[in-house]
Amino acid sequence: MSLLSSTRAALRGKPRTARHGRAGFVAGAVMLALVAPVASVQAPALAASSKPFYFGASGEVSQLARQTGESLGEHVFGQLSGPVRTGRFTNVESNARWSTIANATSGSAIYRDMVRWAKGLKAENGPIMVSFDHEPEAAHDRGLGTSGDFVAAWRKFHRVLVSNGATNVEFSWTMTSYSFSAKAGDRRHAASWYPGDAYVDNVASDSYNWYKCGPGRGSWVSLESVAKAPLAFAKAHHKPYVLAEWGSQSGARRATWLTQAKNWMVENRSAIRGAFYYQTPRGSDGCHLKLTTGPEFKAFGAMKRSLNAKR
Repeated sequence: MSLLSSTRAALRGKPRTARHGRAGFVAGAVMLALVAPVASVQAPALAASSKPFYFGASGEVSQLARQTGESLGEHVFGQLSGPVRTGRFTNVESNARWSTIANATSGSAIYRDMVRWAKGLKAENGPIMVSFDHEPEAAHDRGLGTSGDFVAAWRKFHRVLVSNGATNVEFSWTMTSYSFSAKAGDRRHAASWYPGDAYVDNVASDSYNWYKCGPGRGSWVSLESVAKAPLAFAKAHHKPYVLAEWGSQSGARRATWLTQAKNWMVENRSAIRGAFYYQTPRGSDGCHLKLTTGPEFKAFGAMKRSLNAKR
């Protein structure tokens, strides 16, 4: 059972149903040698299929809800040093080097920021999926530190939130889909950034069909093909999987692409905890991810209904 699960059990004063816990990678074993050991024995985690499936979007969520006629959860982004923002999925981005966050002491500005986030998240009803510094292998380029620094900062963030009563938080570690296919030795290799089973409730990825825009290589790819590696990692560690961000470049095939994505999600419903479409214009990189047509809205609404999803 994770530290989060243990805390919830203690607060409720009764035994917990077992939750998913992840089988490790060889590279994961290397990480465990680099960070402080976890004393407790991990119990299996609760199957994703026994929990609600949360479905939503980031960006222009209200507009998408109106176009589809469906209630949608919101994926929001905030800064550790900024105002607390809450949605069904919340990214908390760091405002300092990871080593500074990991070494923050009680009373310091960064520590107070973490406590403030804990209290704000705690005040919300229901579960909130929270990711600290999503896509850290890309954030590395901003000079925030090494994978070991990130792991230490994630664990510190986890400990502060849990110790301050934010037991409704599901810690959702978020990487790019590519990182799960990167080979050991590649700086972006996902297992090198994994905080450990005791500090993660959900494995999440940002998975896109870029096609010819942004980092795309000109191939039109299914959601299944880009999400299968992170889903496999989640299953290997016995954790629910979340599509923290997902989407497709625009084109005549996008409505069909959404229907195929729906079929894949339904097929893997027992392993997936949530999905949040990136309903935001990308800007100047040639990417047009925002859904805009009637057939696309129809396919997206059908997806939510087929998954019997909540907002």
